[in-house]
Amino acid sequence: MTKELKSLYDWFDIQRNEIIKDHENERVLISNNKILGYYPDEKSAVVAALSQGCKVGSFLVQRCITEEEELKMFYNVNLAVRYGY
Repeated sequence: MTKELKSLYDWFDIQRNEIIKDHENERVLISNNKILGYYPDEKSAVVAALSQGCKVGSFLVQRCITEEEELKMFYNVNLAVRYGY
């Protein structure tokens, strides 16, 4: 992960509760610590970012879920990969 993407994710994480409010399971597009929009899926968000002139690596598309939900997903994916499920 690049420093810029980590910085964007850290900003998202600090602002998470406000960002995800009323946008459950949507994808948020973030660049320069600003919300550029909410989208139904990753593809729509990436297309929007590129059409707005964002360069790859300068924006973040993040699913609007709580930190607990994100940790559950991370744990389940790692468990499945590690044990071959």
